[in-house]
Amino acid sequence: MALTLPLALYGVPYAYATTVAQTTYMVITNYVIAPFDVASHKIQCTSASDSALHYGSGAPGPAPLNRAWALNSVGDAAVTGENPNGWFIELRSTVNADLFTNAYIICQSPITVAGIGVPEFGSLYVAIALGAVVYFMLSKRFNRRPTISASINP
Repeated sequence: MALTLPLALYGVPYAYATTVAQTTYMVITNYVIAPFDVASHKIQCTSASDSALHYGSGAPGPAPLNRAWALNSVGDAAVTGENPNGWFIELRSTVNADLFTNAYIICQSPITVAGIGVPEFGSLYVAIALGAVVYFMLSKRFNRRPTISASINP
């Protein structure tokens, strides 16, 4: 019983998280691109802990994407292991007039339960180890009395 309690408690945030809607929102930047010119913007999520999932533009025909890369929360190019918090997006105008368009990113906020992030799978091992420690401490505290041999009557 003592070993299963931490494992049961480990699943509580996940069970609660399935009932809580994860916040997803868009950040839109409007562009005015001069004829046959290139315009670029850094678009960031509103919070440094949010993740930028996808990007797109409002007018892909006359303003095709020239280049794009993920940004970290500081606004620099994201590297392996960093949270992608935004996108650098560069659009190129292919028309002979000012082009009014936009680019957008889709951001997602992490799920938190009572201010604590939902645990990752690595913390499952911590829950198992915690259960083992609790079980060991309880077994020392509430150990059984030594068994007494029954006397045999002749």
